Amino acid sequence: MRMQKEEKIVVVLLLMAMGSLAIAFWTFSPEEGTGDRVAVREAASLYVEGLVLEMKPTSTGGNLLLRLDSTPLSVFVPAGSGAGEVQKKVRAGDRVRIRGTVSVFQGTEEIKVERAIDVELVN
Repeated sequence: MRMQKEEKIVVVLLLMAMGSLAIAFWTFSPEEGTGDRVAVREAASLYVEGLVLEMKPTSTGGNLLLRLDSTPLSVFVPAGSGAGEVQKKVRAGDRVRIRGTVSVFQGTEEIKVERAIDVELVN
């Protein structure tokens, strides 16, 4: 059974409409993981600035966790990336600018710092 000319036109128009809807969905839908975060992503790096609300060393490994007022994500500084150095120069209440990457630990996103110099005090 062959399709009539009008039927072919309808099929082509339906395919075009579906393609347009798919492109609009991918273009205008919010990216996963954004929202109220105060952060700027550049390629694989993430920059965040804010007041340090809490600093606590992890119970094992000598790592450091920071909590900032500007993002719901925890900031993780591994011991091998200068957690001790960061702990010496940063205090709760300080304003900091942090460069890191978003990683997932036990199903929760966090900002992982690669080097101690990626945590800098801001006046």
